[in-house]
Amino acid sequence: MVLTIVSFIIVLGVLVFIHEFGHYITAKKSDIMVSEFALGFGPKLISKKVGETLYSIRAIPLGGFCNMVGEFPADDSMPEEERKIYDQAKEKGRLFTQKSSLKRLAVILMGPIMNFLLAVVIFILAFAIFGVPTSTTKDAVLGEVIPEQPAAEAGLRANDKILAINGQQINSWEEMSALIRENADQEITVRYQRKGEVNTINITPVQSEDNERGVIGVYPQLIRENVSFISSISLGLQQSYQVFVMTISGFVQMFRESSTEDIGGPIMIASIIGQAARVGILNVLNWTAIISINLGIINLLPFPALDGGRILFILIEMVRGKAVDPRKESFVHMIGFAILILLMLFIIYNDLMRTFF
Repeated sequence: MVLTIVSFIIVLGVLVFIHEFGHYITAKKSDIMVSEFALGFGPKLISKKVGETLYSIRAIPLGGFCNMVGEFPADDSMPEEERKIYDQAKEKGRLFTQKSSLKRLAVILMGPIMNFLLAVVIFILAFAIFGVPTSTTKDAVLGEVIPEQPAAEAGLRANDKILAINGQQINSWEEMSALIRENADQEITVRYQRKGEVNTINITPVQSEDNERGVIGVYPQLIRENVSFISSISLGLQQSYQVFVMTISGFVQMFRESSTEDIGGPIMIASIIGQAARVGILNVLNWTAIISINLGIINLLPFPALDGGRILFILIEMVRGKAVDPRKESFVHMIGFAILILLMLFIIYNDLMRTFF
């Protein structure tokens, strides 16, 4: 549990930092005043003001923000200190809304773009450091255990060695797979070794989607071959593209089928990262890259309060030659944010039901 929580906070912190840094650095380069750059939400834990910007770490590690002055219109409810900063920025032409549509578009786009770039860099480094998988081991040692599948729910972990199934000794991955395939929907007794300690558990294989054979959600360990850094760049770009296309296809299928079954929130992500951390740093890196691409795509959806929603308003402005009323746009984003909060609560509820019930 500690490993899962720590890994989740670190990975999410990196993803949020990279995303918000994209907004931050582009805003700075565009001479937009940034009043705060924060990781997390809620009460401040640590904060320090450097120049005109307050840098903070907040209590709830589920996001972050880059507060650019003038993103939202000033009103009578604005605190006096914020109003003073707003007026100073306006006087110097440094409000977000005072910049050209192209500059504002670049500022908003750079968040998701940084998530995509992070994934590319991670995949390149993973191939350069760990090499390319060429084959799998023949031993019955688990390389990866898929969350929420029978093996994971029964307590099996990566690097566990399967010794016997239903009392029959296991000498290879193929022997193990054959026995699992033959026992779909039937409980089997599995004896395994973990760090020198031998344990026994019961697992019920489920039928695979494409046939009636039993599966428990495990993959063998991979044998990897070293490649040059130049090859790693090519492989990293290819891997990023494939994950991007697969993610888009997944979203399209989800919307087409109106299904929420595969939607996961913080608890599911934490579980995946925790499983990856138990396998090793390579798995953590791969999942970080995959989640980063997902985060970039989600933020580009044309929904109010998301980067995509704000991009949509800027594009409308560019087409019609006149900005949408800032108060109306702010209202739309506020409604969108409320819907996102409700959606997040629903997703967390689904995560809890899936994990504990």
